[in-house]
Amino acid sequence: MKKTKRFLWDTAVLTAAALLMRTVGVSFNVYLTNQLGAAGIGLFQLVMTVFSMAITFASSGIRLATTRLVVDAVSKDGADVKKVLRRCLISILLVACAVAVILYGSADLISLHWLFDIRTARPLRMLAFSLPFIAMSAALSGYFTAIRRAGAYAGVQVLEQLVRVAATAFFLHMLSNRGLEASCMAIVLGSCLSDLSSFLASYLLSRWTMHQQRKQHNEMPHLTRRLLRIAVPDAVGAWMRSILLTIEHLLIPIGFKKSGISSENALATYGTIHAMTLPVLLFPSCILNSLASLLVPEIAEYHTLRQTKQIDAIINRVLYAALLFSLLVAGIFYAYAGELSVAIYHNEDTRPFLQLLSILVPVMYLDMAVDGMLKGLDQQLSSMRYNIIDSGLCVVLVYFLIPRYSVKGYIITLFASEILNFYLSLRRLIQVSTLRLHWKRILKPILCMAGTVLGVRLVATLLSVPLSGSVAWLVGVIMMTLCVYLLVLRCSDCITQRDIRWFVQIFRPERRQNALLSKKSSG
Repeated sequence: MKKTKRFLWDTAVLTAAALLMRTVGVSFNVYLTNQLGAAGIGLFQLVMTVFSMAITFASSGIRLATTRLVVDAVSKDGADVKKVLRRCLISILLVACAVAVILYGSADLISLHWLFDIRTARPLRMLAFSLPFIAMSAALSGYFTAIRRAGAYAGVQVLEQLVRVAATAFFLHMLSNRGLEASCMAIVLGSCLSDLSSFLASYLLSRWTMHQQRKQHNEMPHLTRRLLRIAVPDAVGAWMRSILLTIEHLLIPIGFKKSGISSENALATYGTIHAMTLPVLLFPSCILNSLASLLVPEIAEYHTLRQTKQIDAIINRVLYAALLFSLLVAGIFYAYAGELSVAIYHNEDTRPFLQLLSILVPVMYLDMAVDGMLKGLDQQLSSMRYNIIDSGLCVVLVYFLIPRYSVKGYIITLFASEILNFYLSLRRLIQVSTLRLHWKRILKPILCMAGTVLGVRLVATLLSVPLSGSVAWLVGVIMMTLCVYLLVLRCSDCITQRDIRWFVQIFRPERRQNALLSKKSSG
């Protein structure tokens, strides 16, 4: 129970930090949209599409490999964690420097023949300098997750976001009057500065935590081989997915143009979906992201020790909690899409996309949790296959559907890819665990969510609550929806007394132990 309490405490800290960062990030996106416009955001999104692929090539696999190797060093091999971390850092630094050189040297070629906009060349060259720091930060993140100090590392992530916002705002103020290219450079400079500060802070924090750990002098056997065995499958899958994803994202504005939309409107539509709608939809997912990242070392340790009962208990509880949470988020986005769009962006441009894509929220959120479980169970090869299949399908659908059906074709692509990826991942999880799906446990929460959201929305409409004109009223109605949803779940036995007792005991383990001791002494 003590270990479970620590796990939930780390999850809570990571979630709070992620919520803060997402809030700052979404607010900052609103600021950038106002400064650059939808077309400017679309141009910046093109730059970030290529840079995201470079990050994937520079750092993929190292976070998972560091987490798994450090867990093994602590729980099984009794090896020197410092040497393990050093090997991971040096390995990924060499890879990242090679990728940075390639990106810097080919920036003009990419801007002319991939992005078809020469204004993207300078930002790409500047971003190349960030790659080594981003890659080493990924390794350090895996280390903090493995030693169960992810809560401490959350402070570094908050620092990174604050530096990014402050530096970008400063550079935008200096360069905003010089055109879209200069504005993109301002955002890039802020990003580079934040990546450097994040690496320095996480490195100093890792040195401090090393001094607190018990010294081990054993060598981990076959360290390089084990590092490659874990990192390479995860990295190759991420590389293939990134290449296909980059092709997909480059084809999207081209497809919009072929469908009859002008170049400026194509960038604006692309920016509205990717830089405005999806960040809002994925905002609450930081809770599941935090949980998924912490599940990797937790399940990996149980998997190493062959404790299948504990693994099955974690899988069942986490997946059910993720289902309940994602259904609530989907219902709120669907019911209040217009009001949320006005509250965040002061217009209704994102309303139709928020409402339509809210249906995908349970699939996207559950996929995050399943992915973390599969990686903890040493199933990264399966994840690699599914990601490649998913991305390949996206490229094919984007190429054929968007020129013909425009935005509708892209929405169909999103639905098809997300559902396929989740189906394949969930099927694999069922094969490697004792997880069994019970349709009654899925249908009842859906009915609870639908009844709650429709009921609260109807009451708010009958009482003429000014949802569009007041953020305070909108937040109040959403909180009321949450409370009623939890009450309905409890009344319908979707949340049982056993679940509540388990949750309470986690936060009061001392009281439970005292009760057991007093019972034994009285007996």
